[in-house]
Amino acid sequence: MPPPSALAVRRTFPLLGRMVNQSLSRSTRSVSAAIPQSFGAASSPQPLQHQQHQRRSLATGSKGARGHGWLKKYREGRGGRHLQGRWHDRDVESLNAINDKVFALSASAGANSNGPTKAYLSLSVGGAEAQRVVIELASTALPKTCDNFTKLCMNGIVVDASDRSAENWGYKGTNVHKIEKTVGLCMGDVLGLNGDGGRCHPSLWSPGSNHPNAGAYTIADEAHVISHTGPGIVTMLSTGVHENDSRFLITTTDAPQLDGRFVAFGRVVEGMDAIEDIHTNIFTKRGRPTVDIEVVECGVL
Repeated sequence: MPPPSALAVRRTFPLLGRMVNQSLSRSTRSVSAAIPQSFGAASSPQPLQHQQHQRRSLATGSKGARGHGWLKKYREGRGGRHLQGRWHDRDVESLNAINDKVFALSASAGANSNGPTKAYLSLSVGGAEAQRVVIELASTALPKTCDNFTKLCMNGIVVDASDRSAENWGYKGTNVHKIEKTVGLCMGDVLGLNGDGGRCHPSLWSPGSNHPNAGAYTIADEAHVISHTGPGIVTMLSTGVHENDSRFLITTTDAPQLDGRFVAFGRVVEGMDAIEDIHTNIFTKRGRPTVDIEVVECGVL
C-alpha cells in the first residue's frame, strides 16, 4: 500500500497537516540558504525585519510631526502631548493687541475713513422680537471688503437672481443658514438662503476687474490682518482663494484654524449676548437651525 500524500494527510488530520506545512517550509528555507548565488538562483526578497522597519518609519512620520519635543515642553509646564498641537504656542494677547490697532485705524481716520465704521443686524428668532447686533468694521485696513458688507447691509434680499440692480441686493430678509457649534453662526446667503450660494454687491464686481482666479460676482482676498482670537469676530465665508461673496461668519469661540483662510473684517461690539443665546439655545439638525433666524433689519451707523 503506497504511503499517503501530504495533501491527504492535511485533509484528514488538520493538526498534523499544519505540522507537515511547517516542516516543509523549514526544509525549503534551508535548501534555499544552502544554494550559493553563483549557481544563478534568483535573488531572495528583502528580509522581513527590514520590511517591517520601512512600514514603521512611514507610519510614524506623520504622527510624530506634531509631537516633536513634547516631553521637553511638558517638563516646562506647557502641557502634555495632546495639548501641543498646531496652535499651542499661539499668543492670543498679542494677536488681540494687533486686532485693536487695526480697528483703531478706522477710529482715528474719522471723517476721512474709507466708509462707515459700524453696521448693525437685527436678528429675529422664530418671529420673536428682534435683537440688534452692532459690528465694528476695519474699513481703513480692508476698504473693499467692508464696502461690500456695508452696501449689502443697506439693501434687501435678492428676489430674482437675474435682477442685479443695487436696489434689492442685500442682507435684509436673509437668515442664519447654519450654526457651527464649535465655530460660530453662518449667514449672508442672498440668493438661496441655504448657504449654497452668495454674490458680492454688483457695484464692486465687473468682468476683468477682480483676481484672475476669482469666480463671477466674488471679490478677492484683501488681507489677513485680523486674527480669529475669540467670540465676535466677523469674517467672510469664502469657497476658495479670492472667492468672497456675501456669506459671512460670526465666531463664538477662538478659531485659529480660520486664520489665513478667511478674511476677518469686523467684530461685534454690541449684542454679543444675542449671538451667544442663538448659539447655545437653538437646536440644530446637522448644523441647520430648526427655527427661522431672520435678519429683519440691517444698515450702517
